[in-house]
Amino acid sequence: MTRLEPLSFEAFRTILADMLDVDEAGVMPQTFFVPDLGVDSIRLIGAMLKLQKMGLQLSLESIGLLETVGDAYDYYQQQAAGNVEE
Repeated sequence: MTRLEPLSFEAFRTILADMLDVDEAGVMPQTFFVPDLGVDSIRLIGAMLKLQKMGLQLSLESIGLLETVGDAYDYYQQQAAGNVEE
């Protein structure tokens, strides 16, 4: 399995905006994926699958808990630090 490298929020935001094909300026910690970015469930799952390829361990349950960009970033950082078990 690929080891996650800690990322700054700015780096994470750039990667996520590219994965979701949204304007990076609108990707803030408090931004909700669905109502704010207009990301449908298929695009969101596609982005989460790409994050899995980077080494992020996600279950369907954990994906459902990631409502905002900040939630996703915090989850990523916890796994990069080795503080989350799936």
